[in-house]
Amino acid sequence: MNRENGISYIVMAPELEKTFEELKINFGVERSININKDLYAKTYQKISVYQNGLVFIAYSKTKKYKDLRWMSDNDPGFLDLPDKNYNELFILNAEFIFRTGARKIIWVSHLCPFISENDIDEAFSKTNQNNIVIGVAKNKGIYLVGFTKEHIKIFDNFYPLDEDIKETLVDRIKKQKLSFTEIEEKIIIKDDDSLKLWVGSKEYEEKKEKTHISKSDKPKKKLETTEQQIKEPNNQ
Repeated sequence: MNRENGISYIVMAPELEKTFEELKINFGVERSININKDLYAKTYQKISVYQNGLVFIAYSKTKKYKDLRWMSDNDPGFLDLPDKNYNELFILNAEFIFRTGARKIIWVSHLCPFISENDIDEAFSKTNQNNIVIGVAKNKGIYLVGFTKEHIKIFDNFYPLDEDIKETLVDRIKKQKLSFTEIEEKIIIKDDDSLKLWVGSKEYEEKKEKTHISKSDKPKKKLETTEQQIKEPNNQ
């Protein structure tokens, strides 16, 4: 493991008040919570196997969800930050990661289960003190940013579903006289159209295969729930 590379993963408990408002509007309350929960698990599964860096999770837990066994059977450790909003989690986790000795951070949105090890490799390779990496979502927003310690202030009030987030970041980057690099655009799951693209993708098929060979019934239940989000109408 390369301890100079840190992957930041922000997790909020799968409860109503911890779910992005945009998801609740687009999917309805119950569907948004179930879909959001499945996305946390799926995207974590993708980034947790990365070998050239360490994953650091910042978690806003609740009384009902005190740990991350709902997200992974491995029950991963986390930086315990209850009652924090997304931007606070982002900044505090980044500061913690740099204190451990990391020189670069790649933040990955849980809404992008299409993320790959190659994407993370590319982002780390292009991140340096003078260059920030941005993974722009095809359907507005961003799914990844790469930065060093000097760049934290650029992410004040950071909110990944802000449709103007790329423009905001680029403007701040230019004011700091820095450069930026965009990597391949990807879809983030935030409405029915993007959900259908995910469930019809090879990434989701890989998830199904891993689920069917698992001894745990929990992943299978998650899979059925996600597929039902498309088949069942939104009654919210």
